[in-house]
Amino acid sequence: MKALVLGIAATLTFGLSATAQSEEINHQSLLLRSVAVTCKVDESIAFYRDVMGQEIIKDETFTGSGIQKYIDVKEGGAVRFVIMGGSGVYPGGQVVGGNIAFMGIVDSDDPACSGDVENHRGRQGSTILPHRVSNIEEIAKRAKAAGHEILFDVKASGTGLSRNMMLFDPNGNIVEVFQINTARIK
Repeated sequence: MKALVLGIAATLTFGLSATAQSEEINHQSLLLRSVAVTCKVDESIAFYRDVMGQEIIKDETFTGSGIQKYIDVKEGGAVRFVIMGGSGVYPGGQVVGGNIAFMGIVDSDDPACSGDVENHRGRQGSTILPHRVSNIEEIAKRAKAAGHEILFDVKASGTGLSRNMMLFDPNGNIVEVFQINTARIK
């Protein structure tokens, strides 16, 4: 975990020094990954792999007292860090998206991990994870077959430029799935 944090810090430091050297850089934010802390890491992997079609990029477990600096886990506990990502071919070419990562709490006494706390979903402060796809009907089929809760099934957007659906992942995050309607884009 410390190596991960140091790697991120080195990347940020390098990026800042490179930015300072050039006045012509367009300063934008680019989401590299979204990270969910969860007790349901295996269910999360299954959802994003089997339903959304993403691949595991990294899967590593960290132990020791050092991990307590980064995440609330009991002494002797462990954290499993999993990064998943995807790419696809869309009108205009290949697109590689941002990644989703999970920090899975292993061996935790957290009430949320025992199921004693109600899963509050879709409330103020909720996260929506949008995914552009090229196979929305197949994703809807896999989500239904796996029994995932669908907020709304595949339908045309208000503008007609895309087809959208929303569902919950195993952590209660809202996942927006959309496919550009190429018939409307000319």
